[in-house]
Amino acid sequence: MSASSIKQLVVDLQKASAPTTINDILKALTAAKVTVAMLHEFKCGAVVSKLRKHEDAGVSASAKALIKKWKELAAAAGVPSTPRASGSSPREGQASSTAETAAGFEVADLGDAVRQSSRKKLLEVLSEGGAPAGAARAAEAVEREMHGRWANLADANVKRDYVAKLRQLSFNLKKNPDLRARVAGGGVTPAELCSMSVDELATQEVQAERKKMAEFQHDARSLDWDKKNRDRKTMYPCGKCKSTKVSNYEKQTRSGDEPMTQFFECADCGNRWRF
Repeated sequence: MSASSIKQLVVDLQKASAPTTINDILKALTAAKVTVAMLHEFKCGAVVSKLRKHEDAGVSASAKALIKKWKELAAAAGVPSTPRASGSSPREGQASSTAETAAGFEVADLGDAVRQSSRKKLLEVLSEGGAPAGAARAAEAVEREMHGRWANLADANVKRDYVAKLRQLSFNLKKNPDLRARVAGGGVTPAELCSMSVDELATQEVQAERKKMAEFQHDARSLDWDKKNRDRKTMYPCGKCKSTKVSNYEKQTRSGDEPMTQFFECADCGNRWRF
């Protein structure tokens, strides 16, 4: 079955209401060869997960079986389970078995709605573009690092800083595929990520553009900026050396109702004139 056919099945499943129709689509999805990338791209898990509590027992059972199959598929593709570290709470340890949200995986309840929501958001962002192996583990590790820095979420100011960091990381990771892959692959540690400046979180292209703008602003502050940035003209050759590398600018030197004076300067010999 093609990817487009699988996508259409998911669309049809969202629209279906009759239990028999839903069951037929679930059977077709169960028989189809679905990849982890498809699960993420088509939001398969999000759609099927809603059916696990369907009032029809057959639909509910089929949905649960399909989610289980997709979990096994994601695990086989390299979305890891992280063993619980000694001393960590059982609830937090449960979350480390999280795989990928798009495949129907859910972040286990940490007993803290803010932290749980943060892990889901980080997992969603790190899974963009094909759900790289390690996304689940990285999402948990990054959130754990954030909580280590802003632990007292009951404090309004601490919570504000925690949420601000989450938004900053989510925004930049979504815009920066290279950084996203390095975080998921372990090339950038959670501590390094949480310590990065806005410039470091940006893509190489954005960094280059910012550097270019900084250089431009530096040049603009120099005394000869106006001279360097005058329009180059080739229609007025230098009368001394005949070069066409001539710059010019206008300046009002007479009364306001008279034409402005044109000033010229040859870039090769330095000859200056006006008219």
